Amino acid sequence: MQQTKFYSSINGEISAGEQAESLPQDRGLNYGHGLFESMALHSAQVPLLQQHLQRLYQDAPKLGISLEAGSVEACLEPFIVALLKGGLETAVIKIMVTAGTGGRGYQSPVPVKPRIICLCVPMPEDIKTQQSEGVRLWHCDYRLPINPALAGIKHLNRLDQVLARNEWQSSEFADGLMFTADNHLIEAVSANIFINTVTGWATPSLDDAGVNGVMRKLLLEQIFAELEIPVESRTISDEELNDCTEIFICNSIRGLLPVLAVRGSSHEFNLNLAIGAETKMLQSCLRDNYVGF
Repeated sequence: MQQTKFYSSINGEISAGEQAESLPQDRGLNYGHGLFESMALHSAQVPLLQQHLQRLYQDAPKLGISLEAGSVEACLEPFIVALLKGGLETAVIKIMVTAGTGGRGYQSPVPVKPRIICLCVPMPEDIKTQQSEGVRLWHCDYRLPINPALAGIKHLNRLDQVLARNEWQSSEFADGLMFTADNHLIEAVSANIFINTVTGWATPSLDDAGVNGVMRKLLLEQIFAELEIPVESRTISDEELNDCTEIFICNSIRGLLPVLAVRGSSHEFNLNLAIGAETKMLQSCLRDNYVGF
């Protein structure tokens, strides 16, 4: 088993081990003013690199952060080279793009000078088991706020997810389901979700809340289409979960994880499922197209 040393890169300056830089004035640290991507390094490749970069460049201007073309790649590419030279071929790479420092309180500086931070952490060891054997989910009591201006963006302010994740402590649950106050399903705490009912496959609409994940987008635009399985993005009520024949959650690190059960603190919600045939087909198609999933 490889030993993963901690690596970081700030604006292309790479450090390893215990060396760290203090960033007390960074707007990302102070206000969550920034966004991030978590991507998988598999066998010395980043299979969804272009998808992650596309989302960063697309969403950064929505937060008032202008990224010059190629600026993220200029920091990321030497960072990956350093990882490979250090013997790391499989890991999780996290890129954070913040609004840098400056400004008067909440007011942004003019111009915003982005800070690009790259980090590397070990790949979770339980992914293959979860992919093949499935996972159980917690039905979160915390409700996501409605905010169309930020909906879809993977911004740095993740307090909603922090509060939801701390509802359960048992290792029995791999993730938790999150809803709006109207009991509309949005996502898992760390993943997107797809359900299969008598009306077919669907994933929650993210017009008002949630993160438009790279894996979600890939599945909608490529994998479902390649298998000629219809799927739609729409509003999904809490009650619809009772009618599901298949459920899986997905993200760009863990791929597709079949859902076996959903439990809630009130014990009023009690769903048990088997791993479905179409979920397995989708997993297989994803692996055929992208290494590591």
